[in-house]
Amino acid sequence: MSSAASQMEQNLGRLQISESDSQKTSTAVQWVRSEYSSDVSQYVLVKPPWAPCGNRWLFGFPIVKKELWNMGTIAFRQIWPDKTLPDNNAYIAMNSLTFLQVYLGLDVCTMAYGKVVEDLENIPSECVTSGEVLLLVLWRDTEREAACPTQSQVHSLETKLKRPPGWWVEVPQF
Repeated sequence: MSSAASQMEQNLGRLQISESDSQKTSTAVQWVRSEYSSDVSQYVLVKPPWAPCGNRWLFGFPIVKKELWNMGTIAFRQIWPDKTLPDNNAYIAMNSLTFLQVYLGLDVCTMAYGKVVEDLENIPSECVTSGEVLLLVLWRDTEREAACPTQSQVHSLETKLKRPPGWWVEVPQF
């Protein structure tokens, strides 16, 4: 067996799940060394197995819009310290994701709703509506490995939001 086939078999072995596990969704976050990066310090997230409902997995943080707007304001001031932030709430609301994405150097930075699949312990009640949680999404299971946020980018947001990130099953908006 070639080394590539052996490596693929090992990777598949890690992803195997039992019948009983396939009904349970997990938001556990795990990091592994990237197989595609020449940077030996580059780690990427382990993508969860396919969601039982067939929807995408989203990696991110439960968030309240006001938190996003506050972080967007901080990011604006870091990116353009000499510019005055317009005194216009709509401007901040519409641009906070972009400011945060630029400031942190993220490939993916968007909002979406995810299903609450575990306890609500680390989720602010303002984020949850009818079993769905508002998320700041940093990566999706359909994204390429190169778009994965770094551990330092995730840690920066975790420190600011004071809650851990996780994997969430996407709730389609249609």
